[in-house]
Amino acid sequence: MRKVGFLVSGIFLVMALGVTSAPAAGGKDVLERLPSGVINWTQGIVTAKGSGAPPTGITVISQARLMAERAAKADALRNLLEAVKGVRVDSETTVESFTTKNDVVMTRVSGIVKGATIVDKRYLSDGGVEVTVAVYLTGELLKVMLEELPPLTKPLMPAPTIPAGEKPLPPPPPTPPLPKKKVTPPPAVEEKKVIPPPAVEKKKPPATPEVQAKIEEKLDLKKLEYTGLIVDARQLGLRPALIPKILNQKGELVYSSHSVGQQELIRMGLVGYAKDVDAASKNQRVTAEPCIVSGLNAAGEKKTDVVISNRDAQIVLTTAPYTGYLKNGRVMIVYD
Repeated sequence: MRKVGFLVSGIFLVMALGVTSAPAAGGKDVLERLPSGVINWTQGIVTAKGSGAPPTGITVISQARLMAERAAKADALRNLLEAVKGVRVDSETTVESFTTKNDVVMTRVSGIVKGATIVDKRYLSDGGVEVTVAVYLTGELLKVMLEELPPLTKPLMPAPTIPAGEKPLPPPPPTPPLPKKKVTPPPAVEEKKVIPPPAVEKKKPPATPEVQAKIEEKLDLKKLEYTGLIVDARQLGLRPALIPKILNQKGELVYSSHSVGQQELIRMGLVGYAKDVDAASKNQRVTAEPCIVSGLNAAGEKKTDVVISNRDAQIVLTTAPYTGYLKNGRVMIVYD
């Protein structure tokens, strides 16, 4: 009997602990706390909690607990839907912007939320239950938002040509030697010494602002085999979003949703977020040798887009084709 008792206790313990758990939020994760839930921009998930109390008049404990769980899950899903609506999509819209205008989008988003995963379940001493549910920002939710976004209106930055000599070219094929010809030397001519006039120092006119800007933006490529891009956008008031943009100082697009293949974009998202450059550098998204540039300011109505210098933009668009880090979505943004 004692063995049976231990076995039954063990089964209940496994049932209590057998709840699917989401990745634990680390100290360097970028968290945005909303009244109804939490957006973890580093892990790309939205979580929300709900609580349920056992109904009165139910004498069977197991039945009361089950009803409390159902009430807690329903409450958590309601909170999760509100939290998902607050997710910024781009610099002008949130998820709620689309759900309020389009009933079909509302139905699709509601269906995604209903399929959320229970990541935590707590049984309280008073018989109540607290449930935490989560849904990913990537995958189906991101796909729905991409389908609803209007076409991009900002111009694309033209890809600069790599300066000669920056990337070593393969040696030319050897050419066959030409037949030697006998050349008769010309008769010697007496050399006359010519005294050159004294050199006059010429002063160069100062560079115009346009010329000076071109000099400052001249590419200085130290490396071409970068494996990713990190934009340090701290102290700019930047806010994270599902589909941010990276612009140059002229307002031209350096990186956007059109830079990444559709399937790759839906699978892993457009960018990753981190709290500091060190954490971003260790992220597998940008792998071992990322190119690190500084953001100049946050742009857009909701301050989700980041502006980098024209020179850094040139470096990014010049080096990206060699390893394909832009088209593979290997981009991290650091913000506080």
